[in-house]
Amino acid sequence: MNVLLEKKKQLIRDTIIEAAEELFSKNGYHNTQVMDIVNAVGMSAGTFYNYFKDKRDLFGQITQKNLTELRSRIKNLREPLKIWEHADREDKLNQSFGAYIDYITSHRQQFLMLRGSLGVDEEMDAIIRKHYSDIAQDLANDIQTWLDIGIIEGINPIATAYAVVGMTMHLGDSILLEEKFTRDEAIATLTKMSHLMFESHLTEAGKKAREEIQKNKAEVPE
Repeated sequence: MNVLLEKKKQLIRDTIIEAAEELFSKNGYHNTQVMDIVNAVGMSAGTFYNYFKDKRDLFGQITQKNLTELRSRIKNLREPLKIWEHADREDKLNQSFGAYIDYITSHRQQFLMLRGSLGVDEEMDAIIRKHYSDIAQDLANDIQTWLDIGIIEGINPIATAYAVVGMTMHLGDSILLEEKFTRDEAIATLTKMSHLMFESHLTEAGKKAREEIQKNKAEVPE
């Protein structure tokens, strides 16, 4: 296919997605119609249907794209991680949990739509479950690395990863629906609980490394 034609098609698709995201966020999914989207970008409905089957297909593709980008961002925030240093672990955890909380609060309509589809819409259900499964698997891979290098022991990587992801997801739900605590309180709680799990599984080598780092920092003159 002609390169310029392919670029043009991608530009049109991106333009539709950008307009739809803004309208979904502003008006909600149910209050946004296909004609609202095509009017916003100045194109015909026929052009829209060349790229998407319907509004739901568009929403699904936007969701897939956003969740993939979120997964990549969270994964990248942990790299490089100075796993032996408490301060760096804390910083990376704060950034990772913050990225998730900020995503759901800035995509409130999308997140509530996804939440409402669980157990109702099989296709959307599969997208959501794969998203959380992928994020959990990324974390499980990191935990397995920490096991392999001997900093922690006696922990099931995948079960622990799913536990952390589950905690994060439920606190995110509460922030959106109940507002019983703030973003910063949620992040601080998730970080502390994750640290407690990590510290409880430190090997003797891990404990010695932690103590050595703390000792060296204490000896550095201010």
